[in-house]
Order: sequence, then C-alpha cells, then structure tokens
Amino acid sequence: MKPLLRLDSVSKSYMRGPRELRILRDVSLDVHAGEFVGIYGQRGSGKTTLLRVAAGFEAPGSGVVTFDGVDVRGIRRRDLARLHRHDIGWVERAGPQSRELPMRDYVALSLYRAVGPAEAQRRAVAALAKVGAEDAADAHWSSLSDTARMLVAIAHALVREPRLLLVDDPTAGLSIIDRERVVGLLRSAAEDAGLGVLMAVPDMPAMLHAHEVRSLSRGRLLAPADPPPNGGNVVEFPGGERSA
Repeated sequence: MKPLLRLDSVSKSYMRGPRELRILRDVSLDVHAGEFVGIYGQRGSGKTTLLRVAAGFEAPGSGVVTFDGVDVRGIRRRDLARLHRHDIGWVERAGPQSRELPMRDYVALSLYRAVGPAEAQRRAVAALAKVGAEDAADAHWSSLSDTARMLVAIAHALVREPRLLLVDDPTAGLSIIDRERVVGLLRSAAEDAGLGVLMAVPDMPAMLHAHEVRSLSRGRLLAPADPPPNGGNVVEFPGGERSA
C-alpha cells in the first residue's frame, strides 16, 4: 500500500555563520493512513525540524518528501497552502492570538470561510466533544490547564478532517494519566478516522500507544534496537527535551 507520507533519504542543514549544522542525516520514514508513528529523541536531535520538513513548511536540503505520492517540493505555493488547510493538520501549543477568544471560536476559525460561521461553530463544538474537551468551548486559553490546552489544540487540527496529523511534543507538562489520555487519543484518531499520525516526543514512555516507534539521535533515525551513531550511549534517548 502506498504510504500517505514518505521521507526518502532526507537531509537538512542550516548555516550558522561559517559553520554548517547538519540537523537531519539521510532520514527515511513512511507513515500510512491509519498508522500512528512515534519518534523520540533528546533536545537538538532534530525532531521539530523533521516534522516541519514532513509538513512542507521547510524544504529538505537533499532527499524527497512525498505526500500521497506527490513530491512536496514540486507543489506550487498556492497548492501547498491548500494542502495545509485541508490535508495536513499541525498540532501546536501556541493557542489563539487573541486570548479573549472562546475556544469554540478558535477551533472554528479555519472553517468560517468554507462553511460559514454557524456550521463552523457546530463542527468546532463536535470536535471539542470528540476529544473530551467540551467543557472548554466557552473558556479562554488563559483559564485552561495544560491538558485542556493540548486537547483543544488537537481539536483545532482535527476539525478540518485532515488526512495527516503532525504533533510536536504533546505530553510536555502533563501527568502520567493525562499523557496516556492524550497519546491514546492520537492512536484512536489514527485507527478510527484513518489518519496518518506522526508524533515527536522527548522520551520513550510516551510511545506505548504508537504502532511504530523510531528514535532520532544526532539527526539519524533509528529503530529502537539499533545502536546510536558514532558509538554514542543509548542513555541519551530518554532525555528531557521540549523542542528541537
């Protein structure tokens, strides 16, 4: 079966003055519809960069990223924007720009133009209920707990019914019980709605619900049993990273 998302030998570097920082090194990864793939790695391992390249927000330095068989680099900017609006959901913690916006309006924002305010709000309330955050519909971002914020962020991404969901560290600051709730919800989204879900987190325990688990170390993607590159110590993986 053709993967929904494919990274084929992807590398990515940034220039910092005269130095080249290699963030991703020959990364290959497939995510299929209905599959929940988890990646873990320490701070600076390249997790956020990998997700941004997978989403088409950044171009790879080398290698190919395809979505549903189409090379993302060959997509026109207008069509790429449409892809981000309809097919690729990005779960972020930033919340609404206006802190006075009720969460039902925040979740509905991306649908206003397509379906009108009334239908957008109806779908937003349904999305909040689906993730167990219906009590947040009339609340403001500043009044929400970390767990409620993450549930709202997932509803904000799911309300557009994307085909691929990219999630960067959804477990930060959560208790063990709430972490299980959030990660279990992402697995359910993959299995029940047929989404491809790619999640990046800083430690292995959050991976228990994933169908496939990979680790990212010094820019290289490894299976859990693989040795780290350059003879590094595997103890580096379960670190306390919050971004990459």
